[in-house]
Amino acid sequence: MLDLFSKRQRRGQADETEAYRYDALPRPLKVQVLHIWRELLCKFPSVCRSLGAISGVELFFLRVRDALCKEYGEFHLTSGSKTAEQDVCDFFLQHQDVAKCLDVIETVFARITEVVVADSYVNFDGRNHIRHAVEELNRRFQEHTVGYEFREGRMIRIDSAFLHNQVVTPTMALLGEPHLSGANQEFLKAHEHYRHGRLGESINECLKAFESTMKAICHKRRWPYSQNDTAKALLTACEKNGLFPAFVSSSLSGLRSVLENVATIRNKLSGHGQGVQPIQITDEVAAFVLHSTGANILLMASLEKRLK
Repeated sequence: MLDLFSKRQRRGQADETEAYRYDALPRPLKVQVLHIWRELLCKFPSVCRSLGAISGVELFFLRVRDALCKEYGEFHLTSGSKTAEQDVCDFFLQHQDVAKCLDVIETVFARITEVVVADSYVNFDGRNHIRHAVEELNRRFQEHTVGYEFREGRMIRIDSAFLHNQVVTPTMALLGEPHLSGANQEFLKAHEHYRHGRLGESINECLKAFESTMKAICHKRRWPYSQNDTAKALLTACEKNGLFPAFVSSSLSGLRSVLENVATIRNKLSGHGQGVQPIQITDEVAAFVLHSTGANILLMASLEKRLK
């Protein structure tokens, strides 16, 4: 990425408190994403070569297009496109629905990952190429102050740069540990639901991730627990076995209140029937639960790593 004069000038004039936007992807950002794809695909021998009358790149985009068309219930993404590559790229450039544009990014990177897995010998450095491409992709989104980031194979929404950098990113790094794979999947689902406005489902997945983290810790440490234990019971098991450091014992009740907050909000807002009066879950509440869950998981997983 070149640090052009125009970029430096914009940075100097930018308001540091400028909020992220979510309702549109600027055309320059979309074009930059296409450049990232093309530069990345050129690094894979199995994609660059031609297979008879069809090029490897066209075959790659044919599979991307077929996957998207199947999910959308369509035969083509656009009208008048002569190739699958043109169909996918035109759809991405022309479509105003941000969610569907993010679908395309996820599908393209998923297909690139499949290429590496299918022939890891030929594409031996493929994962590094993908990692570098994803890093650039995320920097481009940040550059345009668009509030999404690609992580763990999915686009996730960013609400606060500080919270994202201090809570979400390190939490996902810790959840990459094999014994926390279940909690990782649930935390990613919570982000996915939140991005699509399914706020009740997002809160439910937050609680699952919260509880799964404690169950994984108990299982790894061979601490007694039951698969049916609630958050409160799991917290008690962790406390009894010394997960929390001794210097916070005197205020453990306060710590427990913070950790149980996610479960309490879930139970009141989305865990039970709505009754006569429908329950309205706002974006602000769902974001609070999401970030609280991340902070709680980060705390517990970090403390577990320090245990002898």
